[in-house]
Amino acid sequence: MKLKIIVLLIFLCSANLWPNEKTKVDTGVLIQQEIPDPTKKMFVFILMGQSNMAGYGEMLTFDSIPVKGVFYIPTVTKTPYIWEPAAHPLHNRLSSDRFGLGIPFAVEYLKLNPNVQVGLLPLGWGGAGIDMLKKGTPVYDDFIAKIKRVLQNKNVVVKGVLLHQGESDTVTEELAKSYESKLHKLILDIRQDVEINNLPFVAGNLAEFYGTGPDHCKPERVALINIVKRVLRDLPSKVDNCGFVESAGCSSIDKHMVHFDRESYITLGVRYAKAIMILK
Repeated sequence: MKLKIIVLLIFLCSANLWPNEKTKVDTGVLIQQEIPDPTKKMFVFILMGQSNMAGYGEMLTFDSIPVKGVFYIPTVTKTPYIWEPAAHPLHNRLSSDRFGLGIPFAVEYLKLNPNVQVGLLPLGWGGAGIDMLKKGTPVYDDFIAKIKRVLQNKNVVVKGVLLHQGESDTVTEELAKSYESKLHKLILDIRQDVEINNLPFVAGNLAEFYGTGPDHCKPERVALINIVKRVLRDLPSKVDNCGFVESAGCSSIDKHMVHFDRESYITLGVRYAKAIMILK
């Protein structure tokens, strides 16, 4: 038994992971939970979108072990807004929420900024059109409440918004053609309410394979998908201090050709980190 415990601890240290005290590993040992370091800055990122932001990738056993230096406030929580060690799934609104891009983003960001902590505010909601994210909706109100809470700590700095959303806005011509104005308004509202006029905002492209599956491959639907993709790709040229992440080279996990697989979420997380690093 002692040998098993030693091997497990060596694995956790080498993987740069830190288990939650509420997580029992195979040895049955309960290991102490990490808490935010009050001497370090915490850079906070807002994770907005629908199922591809909430995460749909395959979950592996060790995904429930929190990553050292990364914290989050659960999407749905009955307790006060308290930072907890972050592990998959970050989002817990729907039973389909699984492995996503948020933690791979944080891991890559910490490689580029080793002297800070990362705080994640997951707000993804599977199937959410952009109208479900706008100002005045429960998702937006939840975001504002959490931001106000975390900013009471002087060590907390809001550093940006990551968005992966748009699939639900390709359903009708009206939704697709109004998507750009709604997206630009969402960015403006967030910046005004957070009181950071140039808050970095990075949007990811819809999957390159979206529109090739049997459910979404009709020419008229593909045309609407392309409208939303163009809006996302054009964002940096139309709104200051915005970035764009391509989805090229990513793969699907499902026959519907909508959601990314595990490896693709890791790829996207790294791309988001690099994209936000070049913004102001």
